[in-house]
Amino acid sequence: MGIGVRFDIRRKMKILGSLIFLVIVVSVAGIWYLLQSGGNLAPDFSLIDLEEDTFRLSEFRGRVVVLDFMATWCGPCRLQMAHFRPVWEKYGSRIVLISIDVDPRESVEVLRAFAEQFPYATWIWARDTANLAEAYQVTAIPKTVIIDRNGYIRFTHTGVTEAATLMQEIGQLMS
Repeated sequence: MGIGVRFDIRRKMKILGSLIFLVIVVSVAGIWYLLQSGGNLAPDFSLIDLEEDTFRLSEFRGRVVVLDFMATWCGPCRLQMAHFRPVWEKYGSRIVLISIDVDPRESVEVLRAFAEQFPYATWIWARDTANLAEAYQVTAIPKTVIIDRNGYIRFTHTGVTEAATLMQEIGQLMS
């Protein structure tokens, strides 16, 4: 084998190695982008809050939205309220927090009486009249869903979610 042939093979191997490296970099960048753009688009919905005002999830695009699927008889849901308090005190109107009662047997009056037990909880309260429990795959409560400014679900957790976890997730989406 001559020197010219060896040099040609080395050159082709370098080019092939560079192409493989480039494909890997582009693939990693693409995966990273998809992960950063969020998961699934949050199903839009329309509900009536305790003040009898109708609102749509899509109205809150541009803001981080926290959905709290709960029921008034649920002990862990009551515990979750204590974890929402520091979140609400820190972010307040810069986020949208919506507690949604998923028990169809509970009336507006029952939900209102529950909400009044938490005077700091001045966020949106509503009953699930749009079958959101199914749309958001609520199999147990409380379930917390955090939606980014573009309307994509970025975090879900079933069970009590610690305030520190909520603030970390929200903080990442706010920056």
